[in-house]
Amino acid sequence: MRDREINKPSSWNGKALNGDWLLTLKIDGVRAIWHDEHGWLSRADKQLYNIPPWKGGPRDCEVYVGTFRDTIRATRTKHLKPGTPPILREHLYGLDPLDARLNQGRLTDPSVNDILDQLSRAQSLGYEGVVLRQKDRWIKVKPEETHDVVITGFCEGGGKHVGRLGFVTTTQGDVGSGFSEEERVALWAEAEAGTLVGQMIEVSCMMLTPDGMFRHPRFVRMRPDKLAA
Repeated sequence: MRDREINKPSSWNGKALNGDWLLTLKIDGVRAIWHDEHGWLSRADKQLYNIPPWKGGPRDCEVYVGTFRDTIRATRTKHLKPGTPPILREHLYGLDPLDARLNQGRLTDPSVNDILDQLSRAQSLGYEGVVLRQKDRWIKVKPEETHDVVITGFCEGGGKHVGRLGFVTTTQGDVGSGFSEEERVALWAEAEAGTLVGQMIEVSCMMLTPDGMFRHPRFVRMRPDKLAA
């Protein structure tokens, strides 16, 4: 359904970078791509709602309405409800071309400390992180933390993952990404054998929500060396 492919940033590998890089702020919002036939769609080609129609300017935007939660509510609600925040044009931050509000200048041969300093600065300003750009190469830099949690449940996958693990549940939210194909098969066998629930796993996430739930969780590894309390 896409009119054209969009640029997808890769994650920073924690190493210094060579050359000249454009430093931009990373907003914790919803990415929206304009299609002349379908309107605003997400990266997964899902319809987004309540965003002002495109009238020139960037077709690739980040939508941000005050908080991530409000942004999700506003863009996923088909019909505005009382309390749903409206989306104004000022809430659209162009990614291609770049919105001037996100431009933070340039870095040349940034060291690890240079990059971490810019990440810390962006966080102090209330942003999710930074994106370093070198022509079509975009590298996102954002914080990550890990937590050890107990598996409380599981669900079979869909599509290509039918007959293998789809995701596990924990007291801090569902975890469905980060598993290799082999891990999905092996863990589903344990689930069917009744031995998966109660095991400990390590999960990385961007951060925890105020109520202790994972934001953007990703499976890291099993922790057989640790026992549930």
